[in-house]
Amino acid sequence: MVHRWSGRTAILITIPVAYHCIFLLGFGTYDTRVYIQSLLVSVIYGALIAKVILVRSSGFPGFALPLAGGVLFSIILGLWLTSALWFFRTAGVGI
Repeated sequence: MVHRWSGRTAILITIPVAYHCIFLLGFGTYDTRVYIQSLLVSVIYGALIAKVILVRSSGFPGFALPLAGGVLFSIILGLWLTSALWFFRTAGVGI
């Protein structure tokens, strides 16, 4: 129960961030890293909503939920690799 509500809350809290990224910053194609980042950001909400639907439904095959979770994890990992890891390797940690 808590997991479901935390997922819904995460979606609601991140909507302003998604809006800012998609409509104010735009879809970047000027660099390979930025292009991959833009693609991943574009599909993360679809993957997240698909996983939420799979959690709430019982008519899907048994492998569907772990597959959706793996896809979502891969997208988040790709986002981290193209943003935070790139930043830390470029600018340093600065401690």
